[in-house]
Amino acid sequence: MLNQKLLFQRNRKNIFSPSAWTDEIDTFEQAWIECRKAECESPIRPKSYQELYDAFRTRLDIERTEYDKTSSVYVENTMPLHEFKVLVGEFALDGLTEAQVFYNIFPKLPLAAQMPMLRIMVDEFGSGNPNYAHTTLYINLLHELGMPDTYEDYLATVSDSSLEFVNLFYWLCIRANDPSWFVGALTYLETIIPDAFDCFAKACGRLNISSHAYYTEHQHIDFYHAQDSLRILKEMDAAQALNHDVAFKGMLLASLITNRAFDGAVKVARMKSQTKEALS
Repeated sequence: MLNQKLLFQRNRKNIFSPSAWTDEIDTFEQAWIECRKAECESPIRPKSYQELYDAFRTRLDIERTEYDKTSSVYVENTMPLHEFKVLVGEFALDGLTEAQVFYNIFPKLPLAAQMPMLRIMVDEFGSGNPNYAHTTLYINLLHELGMPDTYEDYLATVSDSSLEFVNLFYWLCIRANDPSWFVGALTYLETIIPDAFDCFAKACGRLNISSHAYYTEHQHIDFYHAQDSLRILKEMDAAQALNHDVAFKGMLLASLITNRAFDGAVKVARMKSQTKEALS
C-alpha cells in the first residue's frame, strides 16, 4: 500500500535510478500535494515582488501572534531527555540528508538567482569542510544521544507528518512545474528557523546536551540564508522568471507542512512516553 514511507524510499532511490519512479508513485505524490495545496488555499494573489514580500511579512506576523506555541514551550521548558530523543529521531531523515536534493533546483533558476542559492548550499555543506556540514552536526547530536546515524534506521518509526516534511522538498526541487514553488518554500523555512529552533537550543541547554550546534548554527546562519532567499526571489523577478502567486503558495505550503511536522513530532514523543509509562 502506498504511503509516505514508500514515497521517501523511492525519492532516495530515484537519485541513483530514475527508473525506480513509477506512474503509481507519481499519482500518489500528486494526490497528496494537491490535498495539501487545498488545505492552505488563500485569496491573496500577489502580482509583483513587493506584493509578494508584503503578503509574506503579513503571513509571518499572523503566525507569530496566532500560532499555538504549546509544542515549542513544552520542548523548551519541560520535555524530558527520553522524549527529546524521540523528537530528534522524528527529524533524522531530514537531518541526515539535509539539502542534498537542492542540487536539482540550480538548472531551473536564472543564472543570477543561482548565485545566492549557491551561497546557501556552501553553508549547508560546511563551506567544504565535512566537519561543519549540517548533516555532520546532526550526526554528532545523534551520537551524543546514543542514537544510530543512518536514515534507514528511522524509516520504521518516523511519523507520516515528519516524512511529508522531507518528501515536500523532493517534489519542490524535482517535479514541481515552476521553481517559484521551491523558492517560496525555502524563503519561508530560512526565515522562521532562527526563531523555530530556539526551543531546541534551549532544550539542549536545559538537558546538558553539548552537541547543540545543529540548532545554534542554524539560528546563526539562517538569518543570512533568509536574506539570500529574498535575493533569489528578486533575481527571478528581474529575469521575469518569478511567478509571484506560486511563490506565495509555496510559502503557505511550507508553513502548513513544517508546522504540522513539528507539532506532530512533539505529540509522537509525548505519546510514546505515556505508552512507556503505562506499560511499566
